[in-house]
Amino acid sequence: MREVVERWHHLFGGTILSERFLREEALLEVEQQQLEGLAETWREPLTSVSWFMRCLNEHIARKAKEEDDCTGPFWEGRFKSQALRDDSAVLACLG
Repeated sequence: MREVVERWHHLFGGTILSERFLREEALLEVEQQQLEGLAETWREPLTSVSWFMRCLNEHIARKAKEEDDCTGPFWEGRFKSQALRDDSAVLACLG
């Protein structure tokens, strides 16, 4: 459970309860149960490839828009995220 809570905090922040847990403060039984429920909720997205791709695409879009000083949707039309599964696919994108 600790690894899930640490990873969630690193990526997305957490709650006061999870912060207390990471500081190794004593938790009441009800707080411990609540945190276990949260950790199970957080575990699924942390192991999901589609969730990872969503977060990665969001990060790339924010950085690119910041560099270009623009607003609005980034991944639309011809700017879709696609898997490049071999060298020929990468070369096709370069041309």
